[in-house]
Amino acid sequence: MASVPTLVDFIKFLSDKTSYDFPTNEVSILQTHISVVSLTSQFVFKLKKNVLFDFLDFSTLEKRLFYCQEEVRLNQRLSTDLYLGILPIYWDGKKLSFYTKGEVVEYVIKMRRLSDENLLINRLKLPDFALSQMDLLANRLLIFYQNAPSSPEISAYANVESLKATLLEITSDFINSIRQTLSPMAAQWIKTALFQFLESNKSLLETRIQLGKIIEGHGDLRSEHVHIEQNTVTIYDCIEFSQRLRCLDWLNDLAFLLMDLEYRHCYPQAVYIQHKLLAVLEKEDVSGLLNFYKIYRACVRGKVDTIKFREPEVSWEVRLESQQKAARYFQLAFRYAVLGSVPTVIVCMGGGATGKSTLATALAKELGLSVLSSDIIRKQQASIDLYRRLPDAERVHLYETQVTDGVYQELADKAFAEVDKFGAVILDATYRNKEYLKQLREICHKKGVRLGVIQTTATEETIRERLKKRESEPTISDLRESDYVPARFEIAYSIEDYVEFSIKVDTHHAIETLINDNIIPFLMD
Repeated sequence: MASVPTLVDFIKFLSDKTSYDFPTNEVSILQTHISVVSLTSQFVFKLKKNVLFDFLDFSTLEKRLFYCQEEVRLNQRLSTDLYLGILPIYWDGKKLSFYTKGEVVEYVIKMRRLSDENLLINRLKLPDFALSQMDLLANRLLIFYQNAPSSPEISAYANVESLKATLLEITSDFINSIRQTLSPMAAQWIKTALFQFLESNKSLLETRIQLGKIIEGHGDLRSEHVHIEQNTVTIYDCIEFSQRLRCLDWLNDLAFLLMDLEYRHCYPQAVYIQHKLLAVLEKEDVSGLLNFYKIYRACVRGKVDTIKFREPEVSWEVRLESQQKAARYFQLAFRYAVLGSVPTVIVCMGGGATGKSTLATALAKELGLSVLSSDIIRKQQASIDLYRRLPDAERVHLYETQVTDGVYQELADKAFAEVDKFGAVILDATYRNKEYLKQLREICHKKGVRLGVIQTTATEETIRERLKKRESEPTISDLRESDYVPARFEIAYSIEDYVEFSIKVDTHHAIETLINDNIIPFLMD
């Protein structure tokens, strides 16, 4: 061991079962970008890393001790008996110890270990997890928010200038994250959405301050920080290192939990708890403000996981996982920026070989959404291999009216199941028969789902080139160049007559350019 212990030495010390004054069957180590956590059979020990970021300063022992004390104090608001105290780590020149011998070189927070199975992050995975189980959490948060004090000092952290500084801090690393965890398109439009909202809603943000909506909240409210057992809700691990990040509009606090639930594909739970809290705590429509905060919160997590991805001391497997997480968070932020939080069906429709499938796939990749394809459903219903090309005599039966009716019915059923679970979906189908689009529009209206339609077009020359290319490449579509008849590759009705929210695009442009210059502005309108 070096003359001065390093982070590696502290991790080794915390990993050793003999370091503790109680028996433990196991010791496992978890790391974040700012802490090392040791999990034993009964207790958890948390060490703050010697790090300095633009949003926190743990660079001295004195500061780390102060923030250990703050963590214990602040978390007692939502977890009464979880935090047990602070322990010094001593160094005698040769080894580390929890016993009074040598110089104090670090501090750890000692906590009671909670049962893993009752963490909300794990309970959400259970097939029998009922929405009503979110009531305990909703009620706990209601009491907290209703009783959280506000003051001019607290409110100052949520004024326009402070929010702008926070957004600049969060987005400052976008340029370095591009191609690592963030697409260039997402970086551009996320920043546009955040700063345009801030500029356009200064009076709203000032009104929130006047209404006393700014509180000293949790600041890091996520499902992995919530524990529910025997009707007791424990919420822990709030932000202790920054009053600026902890003092916020209560909607900003809630937005983190909602975003986290949607990131984990728990859209119904997010909608449920949102309605429960807003019904009591808000009188006006705050959906736009809440969505703004959800964009910001998704970017926070994207930045955190990007930082972890870059840490050399973390294993490559963990770094890769962090990269994938960051990419998903930024996709979610982009989706909020483009679609808001309204349940949405996006239809990419048009004649064969007009580029609708390519567009649908590229758009889905940017927004982190699923694509449902009528071509795939058609072959799955017929139990045919997706890439098998049928002879003409067999293919004609695959496209009979009765079969097509069933395809579009299943497409709609799967679409709304996807929306119910994830909040949005992209459909890839021709919708040559206007009745299918009308039926989809009517169901969307009844369910309160927004419907957006993107109609793709292409010149005859482009269509023929694409069909010819398919002759030598595997493709799900059965259309060949010999099938080309103009009427078969066009939409004979005006979609504007059936759908209010629609756009027509020519796919001879590069797909990325088309999405950036036409589709995204259309969807954000």
